[in-house]
Amino acid sequence: MLKINNNIAQTGLRILFLIQLLIKGPISKAGILEEISKNASLRIVSPDTITLDINTLKSVGFDIVTGNKSNNYCYELKLSPIKIKLTKKEIKALVIARKAMFHFMDFRYIISIYETFKKISKLIESDEQAQTLLNFGNILKTNFKILKELDVHARHNNEIIIFYSSPSGKKREMQIRCVKLEYSKKNDKLYLWGVCEEYGNVYLRTDHIKKIIKIVKINAQTEFKPNKCIYTIFSTNDSEFSLSDREKIIKITPEYIQIRKEYLNEFYLKQKLLSYGENLIGVDNPQIKKQLIEIIQEVEEMYI
Repeated sequence: MLKINNNIAQTGLRILFLIQLLIKGPISKAGILEEISKNASLRIVSPDTITLDINTLKSVGFDIVTGNKSNNYCYELKLSPIKIKLTKKEIKALVIARKAMFHFMDFRYIISIYETFKKISKLIESDEQAQTLLNFGNILKTNFKILKELDVHARHNNEIIIFYSSPSGKKREMQIRCVKLEYSKKNDKLYLWGVCEEYGNVYLRTDHIKKIIKIVKINAQTEFKPNKCIYTIFSTNDSEFSLSDREKIIKITPEYIQIRKEYLNEFYLKQKLLSYGENLIGVDNPQIKKQLIEIIQEVEEMYI
């Protein structure tokens, strides 16, 4: 009798473990077996046992589809009958986390938290709560596959040809040397910054880039001139203090250090300045200073 109970317990534990794996994302049978082998509480089983477990989950309402050869026949959970209830406090905490992503992190993290929330929303009993979590604004209008490709091109300053449909409705091919991708808080949209022979410096909305036609050149030279910002911090004995690229100390006293920084990306500049915390004394760029104050005020409001 003890052996039978142990077998039942093992089956139940394995199926719960399998649900956990499927919630994380698509996974192949080989991947499931590998994860089971890492779990000291589970016995190693055969591929046929995994097939039986998947069929068991399907029989009680789990919508699981099997991929094809291109993705190694991964299992993917499309719908789960398990639903959870979140309190207002828990929903508020998740919404604050989402808001913080928009203020302090780049679009990669915004997409990452969206994909996480999308998985959570499938488990939430309340449709209203699910919609609240997935309210990510205009960023969702961009094709994530194209966006990830643009990110690679921007990081390598590649020159590419794209098919662009402008907000005015005009559609055309454009050859652009990519510089960076940046989220605009002002209108809740993403932009590709670059240089175009025909139009000069351009800032293209990513949701209007419909296709990347081809790569013309890898690591193309760009013509953007960096902006400059002088900021002041308290002098510190912290050995970890170091200058980043395009930074130069222009004045140093026992009380403070004044640094000139050249930058192309405002987001990374603001991230750098905010990292100093209370050690940051002043910023000579009025626009950057105003944005920093707004960010700090909004963070304070989150916790009031």
